[in-house]
Amino acid sequence: MNLENIERSFNPRLAVDNYESYLKNSSKKAKLAETILNGKKNINYGNSDLQKLDVYYDSNNTNLPIHIFIHGGYWRALDKSYHTHMALPFVEKKICFFNINYDLCPNVKLTEIKKQIIKAIVWIYNNANKFNADNNNIVLSGHSAGAHLVSLMLNVDWKKYGLRKNYIKGVALISGIYDTEIVTNLSINKEIGLSHKEAIKNNPFKHEPLLKVPTIISYGENEPSLWIEQSYKYMNYLNLYGYNCKKIICKNDNHFSLIDTLADNTKSIVKEIINLSFTKQ
Repeated sequence: MNLENIERSFNPRLAVDNYESYLKNSSKKAKLAETILNGKKNINYGNSDLQKLDVYYDSNNTNLPIHIFIHGGYWRALDKSYHTHMALPFVEKKICFFNINYDLCPNVKLTEIKKQIIKAIVWIYNNANKFNADNNNIVLSGHSAGAHLVSLMLNVDWKKYGLRKNYIKGVALISGIYDTEIVTNLSINKEIGLSHKEAIKNNPFKHEPLLKVPTIISYGENEPSLWIEQSYKYMNYLNLYGYNCKKIICKNDNHFSLIDTLADNTKSIVKEIINLSFTKQ
């Protein structure tokens, strides 16, 4: 495969010619969802401007399961505001939905982003009761670079942060980039600024997962074969450690159409992710 095809395979904005129209559509749907949902926006969980989160929930119910979503953008772009409508099917099922922002590369290193995601999860765990939520029932999901960040959470020793080991009930990894070392050889890294040292340090293939939970690995049917291969490789890696990952192929989806698919309660991927909150372990 020539260099142009490799670049296209590992850069979704090159693989989807009209990606901007998908993002514009998602932004419109997200803004509309804000007018419908009950919740609070831009809550600080850290000190920097982007260390904020939104929460949406049914205030008439208590002991709500928690879902935490981490957005993508190759660690250097996008924002939680493109994904607000994803909360709709979760709130409908009486799940408290948290949508996290974090500082972006190259302003911070990938290691710092990982620390911020941990900080956000710890904050949610400690403040869940303010939103009628149950911190013993938390599911994590992420799209694209967000899926990578969720994968790093499987390698965290949560006891160090005062959290019970089994508080996470499941994770969903949607169209992730997992082998970070590939990125250092791509032209997009001019925007990201990922060093080889940082790539190795944050490569989930280089760390044994400490937290074994029900795991969904998903991707769009119309994504490049090399990008899809990342999901297969990571699924096989987890299965070597005793996971039994569930694979879900999102029919007719590309990398960017997945954002709206994840907000559609008729889609199997959404139903399966929601089921993680109600599955007994």
